[in-house]
Amino acid sequence: MKAVWRTFVLFTMASTWLLAQAPQASAQAKKLTFGVDVAEDFTQFVFTPVHSTDVIPLRGSMFLTVGNVFPEGTIVGDGHDFDPNSSGSIGTWVCNGVMLVDADQIPDAPIWVDTRQRFKLPDDSKSLTTDGFEGTAVQLRTVTGGTGELQGYIGQEQQEFLGFNIVGGVNLRITFTLTKPGGK
Repeated sequence: MKAVWRTFVLFTMASTWLLAQAPQASAQAKKLTFGVDVAEDFTQFVFTPVHSTDVIPLRGSMFLTVGNVFPEGTIVGDGHDFDPNSSGSIGTWVCNGVMLVDADQIPDAPIWVDTRQRFKLPDDSKSLTTDGFEGTAVQLRTVTGGTGELQGYIGQEQQEFLGFNIVGGVNLRITFTLTKPGGK
């Protein structure tokens, strides 16, 4: 009976200590939510053809593209007349990935590509990297890391396709929801 009692007391003490620690850990977590708009400069888009005769990116083509980051709400509506090289940029967006559909299936397919995106806000001293799918459907993407003030943050990005801009690139609205465990 003493062994059972001792086990119960130790279990209760350990449980009480763990419960006491949990609120402190969550209270220390630092949360950050903010949004940006992205305008791809499609004149900078390059791809590696699957076949040497390909004139458009086909499923399996790798690609690299860039654009500019703007304050959230800069791109109005679908942004079809928006110039990605407009003044007011707060950073650079670099995206590389693989095509999941042939380019002539865009924008009809809900998911087009699997990508890694780098947001330089305004440069490498403050940046975020994300990973996930893109297409016409709203996508949740993983935030895989950051630098500078954003180092140590984890979380997700919600990416909304707005439309195509004046040079043929995508316009995106991005909302980051980040947590920095431990709040350091």
